[in-house]
Amino acid sequence: MLFSYNFLKKYLKLKESPYKLGEILTMHLAETEVFFENKRPILDIDLLPNRVPDCAGHFGILREISAILNEKFELPKVKVKETKNNYKIKDWVEVKIESPLCYRYEMRGIFWLKIKESPLWLKEFLRDCGLKSINNVVDATNYVMLLTGQPLHVFDFQKIAFNKEKKKEIIIRQARKGEELLTLDNKLYKLNSNHLLITDAEKALAIAGIKGGKLAEVDKKTVMILIESANFDSYSIRKTSQDLNLKTDASKRFEHNLDINLTDYALDYLTDLIQKLAGGEVLRGKIDVKNKKIIKKEIFVSFSDFEKFTKINIKKETIKKKLSLLGFNLKEVNQGIKVTPPLYRTDILVKEDVIGEVLRLIGFNNIKALPPKAEIICKKENEFLRLKNKLKEILKSFPLFETYNYSFISEKEKKLIEKEYQDKIIEILNPTSELFKYLRPTLTLNFLKNISDNFRFEDKVGFYEIGNIYFKEKESFKEETVFAGALASKEKDLNLFFEAKGIIEKVFKELNLKENEFSFKNLEGVKILLENGAKIALKDKEIGTIGIIKEEILKEYKIKGTVIFWEIKILPLLEYFIREKEFKPLPLYPPVKRDLSFIVKKRISYKEIIEVIRKASIKYLENIELFDIYTGNQLEKDEKSLSFHLTFRSKDKTLTSEEADKEIEKIINALKTFEVKIR
Repeated sequence: MLFSYNFLKKYLKLKESPYKLGEILTMHLAETEVFFENKRPILDIDLLPNRVPDCAGHFGILREISAILNEKFELPKVKVKETKNNYKIKDWVEVKIESPLCYRYEMRGIFWLKIKESPLWLKEFLRDCGLKSINNVVDATNYVMLLTGQPLHVFDFQKIAFNKEKKKEIIIRQARKGEELLTLDNKLYKLNSNHLLITDAEKALAIAGIKGGKLAEVDKKTVMILIESANFDSYSIRKTSQDLNLKTDASKRFEHNLDINLTDYALDYLTDLIQKLAGGEVLRGKIDVKNKKIIKKEIFVSFSDFEKFTKINIKKETIKKKLSLLGFNLKEVNQGIKVTPPLYRTDILVKEDVIGEVLRLIGFNNIKALPPKAEIICKKENEFLRLKNKLKEILKSFPLFETYNYSFISEKEKKLIEKEYQDKIIEILNPTSELFKYLRPTLTLNFLKNISDNFRFEDKVGFYEIGNIYFKEKESFKEETVFAGALASKEKDLNLFFEAKGIIEKVFKELNLKENEFSFKNLEGVKILLENGAKIALKDKEIGTIGIIKEEILKEYKIKGTVIFWEIKILPLLEYFIREKEFKPLPLYPPVKRDLSFIVKKRISYKEIIEVIRKASIKYLENIELFDIYTGNQLEKDEKSLSFHLTFRSKDKTLTSEEADKEIEKIINALKTFEVKIR
């Protein structure tokens, strides 16, 4: 904003040059540049938005300069000379506020004035501040706005319509849909109900807080005027200005939440100035309609807060003096002060704002620069993220492609899920599409889409994804991160199940799980979209499932063949992943390997066999690995053939074949409890 150096100097009797004053304002208020207009120095002050309410006028800048220079500034006193006749404005004019967006509306009237050219000093002042001269009344209005920061407007009294009571009526209301207004610059604006208007009983007179209308314009023939000084909702002014693409000096000020008390002083100052410039008689009294309660804010700041915040010792007297110079009301209590900011300081909200004002006047450059003392702490590694990354690293060694699917399913897909799970599915309030109506309770449906798409090019595919599933549990919503995967073949291939199971076992082993810490148990009850599978448990606590996708579900996605799917919660694996590993020295002696094949009943599980072997206390047994399962025509229907790799090793010596054979005999004897047939 532009400010006249000569005006500032006249009021404060400044000794500082324009450049020196610009430097002072830059260091204490806002960045200021100096330029000249016909050899007259002008200050261009780049006010921050929070300082527009109190510094958008010359008086506000004078207040700031005075405080910076340790002087007290007082506004010039104004005394309006009203007519000696019994002409009261209330007898001529009535004001109605019909919108909550108008907080205060004041009005004065002047009769029998004379419109003419403005004096030279006024023209030069306006030119210095970027405005052009129009006539003495309009120029006076702009002049007072530039002094006080309060926009004002003048109406031609005779162009305002009478109401039923034969009074000139001013109404502040919302515009009606489709209503139009021709502004002073002859531009027609179409309005809507969000826009605030100043009207009379018949027509719109002005866009409130932004631009006056042509129908009540002050011109050469004007002899009677009404002066408006009002306060409007800042958000409404800003929104209307944006809607209409209409920025004015008035709107720039109103949209920053001006002081509601500023209207009264500015109105009297303008009334007095117009009377001096244009003559006329001022009607007695003024109209003042208030539509908002004034609430003064009190902020307590302890003296110790200043030192804590600044790390410097500021004297009590200095604090109180600086705040008093800015117009703050102070009350000293309990090792501190209660501060009541003036209403024009709408930016002072918390104690840190108060402290900042004191520091600003002292000068930030006068405060010693002290480096902060802080302990540098390295950020703790996110173990859960490390677990997910480790999972991805492990899965690189398998024929699986990583997928990133949407976390949503459609209404059609929801119906595929068993009835027992329908109530647990979370519906989205405002879905972008019918395809994204629900949050996915499982990754199964995502994988079936992937498989269906890729079966056009491949006969066998594999996918995995580490993502979130969502479901309702009682009255709350739950979200869990899972590691899910799928193997699919166009042929009926049940060996895919064991291949998938092997992937899971390998993953568990790489994540520091021991063989006896996890298990695969028969699938019991209803599981989402699965049949003939197993539940995956950690120490008897279920963390996931693996199984064959139901045939009827595959048909929905036009998939022929076999699809194995697994889904495992990741969080329960974390404690095993982060636990410390025990170091074991490399073996000194070579292993002895043997293969053992036998026939056993199908009802006997792999886990039962392993447990029996381990309980047999086989001295040198180091590792057991199942490498083949056979069921077929050469065996009975209830039989299966299992083949194991057995590794034996001694810590103290090289084992002989005879010692290894003795260990095999012990294992065979232990397996007799299952009536096995050695092959």
